[in-house]
Amino acid sequence: MTASTLVAPLTRRRARLGRYALWQSRDFVWNVAIISLILFGMIGWLMHLMLESQAAMMQARNLTLPMAAQLNVFQQVLSMFAFVGPILVLTGIVSSDRTNGYTRFLFSKPLSPVLYYLQSLVIRFLGFVALGGVLALVWSHYHAPQVSWKFFADIACCFLSVGGVVFLASVVTRFDSLIAIVFLLGSAVAWGKWEAVGGFKHYLTWPMSPSFKFGEIHSWFLGLNAMGASADLPFPTKWFMWNVGYGLACVLLGLVMLRRIPLTKV
Repeated sequence: MTASTLVAPLTRRRARLGRYALWQSRDFVWNVAIISLILFGMIGWLMHLMLESQAAMMQARNLTLPMAAQLNVFQQVLSMFAFVGPILVLTGIVSSDRTNGYTRFLFSKPLSPVLYYLQSLVIRFLGFVALGGVLALVWSHYHAPQVSWKFFADIACCFLSVGGVVFLASVVTRFDSLIAIVFLLGSAVAWGKWEAVGGFKHYLTWPMSPSFKFGEIHSWFLGLNAMGASADLPFPTKWFMWNVGYGLACVLLGLVMLRRIPLTKV
């Protein structure tokens, strides 16, 4: 006579979200960080050579290259990094996994897609800020400005504003970077044409991305007024908070949409 045994039902092991962080970080370094360092490093080096040439010409005339000239050139580089960088960093954050069918494996164990992609977004944000810090430190070795907390506040705000749009686009379509670029450029045109216009057209700018106002934040960080001269400018509270709030609203909407859009959809 054999005793019957009760076999406990098999339970699916939940995936450990923290373990994915290492893989997400490694993926960021190899697929984003290296190419971003090369791209913006080359742009910065070309700008450095241009400033060196101008400084040599000024020195030949017994003059010194003005500080404002160095800051204006850096502002051009910063504007490119603050707008293009988040697009490079976040392109395909969701859409690539869905299009290539990786989501079938990523979520084969119980795992919240919302937490997974939120963690990926945070890792890419920290990576973007670290990239900016490295590039700015190299630049500050040759030219003004010095790296300060204002610089990190500047690029963090820009990442949230542009990155939020890219993240939302990546949730809903595989053409995320293209859609985001068209929307951001369209928003810039709308702000430029209708911001000072009264009536209905003015209100149309409100749902548009306020990234057109990044210049206000860059000028505050660098201490440059509208004429490109050095000045002590107040903190642009309105445009800083508007950009941060807009980006966070896009991220929140994207996380909500993750619950509603099938992740296996191509």
